[in-house]
Amino acid sequence: MKSLIKVIFLTFIVSILVVACNGRRKTDDTIPQYTIEYSVNENKSEQIKGRIIEDTVIGHWVIKALKDSNDVIVGRHDWAVRDSSVFLTLSYDRNIVYSDKEIRTKDLVGNEGEYMMQWGGDVFWASDSALYLSFGCFLPDTDDGWNMLYQILPDGTSNIIVIDVYMGVDGFDAVADFMALYLNERAVGASPADLKRLYEQYCTKELAEELSSSAFPIVTDDTDFRHAYKTIQIEPQDGFTGLPLEKYSFEVKFKPNPNDDNVTDILYMEVDGSTNKIIKINSGEREVI
Repeated sequence: MKSLIKVIFLTFIVSILVVACNGRRKTDDTIPQYTIEYSVNENKSEQIKGRIIEDTVIGHWVIKALKDSNDVIVGRHDWAVRDSSVFLTLSYDRNIVYSDKEIRTKDLVGNEGEYMMQWGGDVFWASDSALYLSFGCFLPDTDDGWNMLYQILPDGTSNIIVIDVYMGVDGFDAVADFMALYLNERAVGASPADLKRLYEQYCTKELAEELSSSAFPIVTDDTDFRHAYKTIQIEPQDGFTGLPLEKYSFEVKFKPNPNDDNVTDILYMEVDGSTNKIIKINSGEREVI
């Protein structure tokens, strides 16, 4: 077994050197299929073949993800294609979280055979509190489906976070991605340092400094952050002119209390049209029916 591992490791190193000598990275269509052998128990071993999606270390996390086709057929009367699975091996501070865990379309959208996993397994965000992998499940040959984050906690608990998409609206992705990460990071008790990184990623320097110094709260501390995200609605306020603007305005609404649907909190956010960074957040407005 040790000899086999050495051979596989040397083959992988040679493959990397060949790509480096060519001076360019191969496209997905030409990336070789690697075979990884892993132990299921002391008396049995199996093989997973697939394309390497992630093989990296980020902070406390060590992440290895492969993607390969599975046994589910997705299609219509005139054609069909196999669905895919992501196989994830993950550790946190050297403690194993997942060992070759298979993530399938049914784990993301609840069923198989209708939607297919178009992409999955890429790291979207990582903090001391959680890891977020990006997935996309769609009807074949359409834009009808979901962009999702697979949130994983150090104890192996996972949550599905659906990211809203408003096609053709500039600035929308900055607001949608930020709110998805912000509320779900708050839900798992993210540290001030990790929230500061998040602000710096999605906001201008000036706004990030204000948020980091707690100059004003985005949401109140008594908010149920999971429920807030499940009820979030983001609406563009500039109309559909089709023309580039200096800034884009959005209204963000959510329910802060799962026991009181009569209360809605409202944020107003602006995005810089040239940098796609959030430049302003006005918070504190509450609507009570």
